[in-house]
Amino acid sequence: MTFLNGALAFGALAFAVPLIIHILNRSRFRTVEWGAMHLLESVIKVNHKRLHVDQLILLFVRCAIPVLLALCLARPILTGSKLLEGDSPVSLVILLDTSYSMDTVAPSGSRFEKAVDAACQIVNSVSRGSEVAVIQTGGRPTPLFDQPVFDSEAVVRRLRQIKAGYGASDMQASLNEALKTVDAMSHARRELIVISDFQPADWQAIGQNTAESIRGQLSSLKIPPALTLLPIGQPVSSNVSVESLEFPRRALGVGQQISLRANLRNHGGTPIENARVVLRLDGAESSVSQVALAANGTTQTLFPCSFDKAGSHVIEVEVIADDPLKDDNRYAAAVTIWDSINVLLVDGDPSGQPLQSETDYLSIALTPFTFGRVRLADLVQTQTVQSKDLTEERLKTSRVVVLANVSKLEPAQVSALTAFVNDGGALLVCAGNKIDLNWYREQMFANGGGLLPAAFGILKGQTEPDGKADAAAGTLNKSSHIVAQHFDHPALEFFNEPANGDLSTAEIRRWHELADVDGRSDVAVLARLDSGDPLLIERRIGDGVVLQMATSCDADWTDFPVRPLYVPLMQQIITTMASGISPPRNIATGDPAVAMLPGAEQSTTLSVVTPDGARRTLNTTLQGKLQLARFEETQRPGVYAMSTPAAETIHFVAETSRSESDLSILSEPALVELSKSLASTLIKSPAEYLEQDRLRRHGQEIWKFVLAAFLAFMFLELVLQQRFARVRL
Repeated sequence: MTFLNGALAFGALAFAVPLIIHILNRSRFRTVEWGAMHLLESVIKVNHKRLHVDQLILLFVRCAIPVLLALCLARPILTGSKLLEGDSPVSLVILLDTSYSMDTVAPSGSRFEKAVDAACQIVNSVSRGSEVAVIQTGGRPTPLFDQPVFDSEAVVRRLRQIKAGYGASDMQASLNEALKTVDAMSHARRELIVISDFQPADWQAIGQNTAESIRGQLSSLKIPPALTLLPIGQPVSSNVSVESLEFPRRALGVGQQISLRANLRNHGGTPIENARVVLRLDGAESSVSQVALAANGTTQTLFPCSFDKAGSHVIEVEVIADDPLKDDNRYAAAVTIWDSINVLLVDGDPSGQPLQSETDYLSIALTPFTFGRVRLADLVQTQTVQSKDLTEERLKTSRVVVLANVSKLEPAQVSALTAFVNDGGALLVCAGNKIDLNWYREQMFANGGGLLPAAFGILKGQTEPDGKADAAAGTLNKSSHIVAQHFDHPALEFFNEPANGDLSTAEIRRWHELADVDGRSDVAVLARLDSGDPLLIERRIGDGVVLQMATSCDADWTDFPVRPLYVPLMQQIITTMASGISPPRNIATGDPAVAMLPGAEQSTTLSVVTPDGARRTLNTTLQGKLQLARFEETQRPGVYAMSTPAAETIHFVAETSRSESDLSILSEPALVELSKSLASTLIKSPAEYLEQDRLRRHGQEIWKFVLAAFLAFMFLELVLQQRFARVRL
């Protein structure tokens, strides 16, 4: 406790006045013994005791009156066990939830509007000289300013300008960023305030171990900040969202018809009849569908579409619904449409006879006159050369290179291939009876440092057609088949539909063992034989990709080429390799949008239009023979259009998890438990925070209560005096 007028507290010494008067009055009485006194002794003793108690009570009340008056005039303040902070400046960090769920609208306004109002009230209350930092949590932790600022009015102005609608929040990363920020600030008093709608999707990931880690970080700071949680908004039980889009991940050609599948979800308990779903291509409405959504259910809708122009395009699906959150009613994706894909086929076993060269079947499969349901005839353009004709000049004009049963290459050719892959090229290596196992092991695999994902091992499968066992073959003397399974890789997911063919029906008569593949994080197994051996594996190297096939691409070791599914299989593999070698155009919010552009002698300036219509500029950097354009500010979901010096527009689409589309929030008990686990203070409104902050700064004045006690004791003194006087009478 302390006093605003401490000198007046000495007035409490006036309690001595009634005490001295009482003592003086007692000294005026004398005791006189007389004869009949013994007859009254018992009565006198009883009355004396009663009078003594009455006088002590009155004395206590009369002594308390000046003490209470002095305390009232001194204006006492309760401070607890801490020193008052007064108007000392504070280092304040506000974690502001800017994820898309904060755009949820209620009759009283959106969650984000309430959050901004709360943040502005808190910032406006800080003392002069305080430093303030605001970190937006949506998409990824992003500071509102490059560094903490001392101008609270500037912070409020900026807060009023920002909008929500960013990607889902990563609260653990945001808290870590906030702790690093507050630790670098300068004032002794430090505050960290989290303003969020506290959705389970964002906060349930912070389990006991994570909470303990955060508490440990708090306690380990030089000056631990006071952590406060401020929930915003009320739970909402209805919402509709587009969960995802499914479309072919392979390279797509001009005029090629593709099927687009949109997955929709109703998060509410009321079914929705005849919801309108719109498909837009490059912003223009293309087709419309009507769907029904069951309560708390999901559905799908299919859209066929095609593009008549090569280049970068955007597809978008939107469900038209009267729900409180519009941000998740749309889902977009970027697609690249190709005029042609140049594929260089390196034939290791050429022949003048029809269908006897190593690459004859493959060349026909990649450039058929017709291709049934999917028209890719004009997309792939092949050029076949022998190994001696593999040059750096040919690699420059190729997007995919296939080594088909090539015995070995010259060192200069290996170097050129390595540079080709590192710069974003795609390489497919097929086995065969001509390959030099030792050369591939030493030069192409090189103990994991070369181009090959794995070394070609022993030969397995059937004996030679003449019935004689091959000395190089392993002990296995039977054919094998691809394991029937659900394929996750884009190159093979086409065959998850039974109507597109069954890969397990093809017979693999001979293949090389691909050893030491399982357990390697840098190698993916796309398909496996029922013998347990990998058939097709993938490894990403630099900006490119290498696929390795354990069998041949012709009909010598397998009957794939004579089966109808060989054409779509090779088309899928080659076009997927071609489409996956450039940096991805569909990214998660917060991930950089990266484009590799044709090289130049110096860097150039590009412009990027963000989803909210703002135009930003960035400078490219030289990377080898290419220019690297990298745009980092992709926290907001939507389309980012990058304009290049060649008047080309490259579209990137940033999307986020739909976990926040369930608009429920943590219950009161869950919030209390979260607050305890983080050793924080849970408040319900900014007014409550400001009141607590005022008490921390200035304490609780209690002079009004002391005044009430003073008046009560004055009245009590009168009542007791009259009562005791009547008793004496």
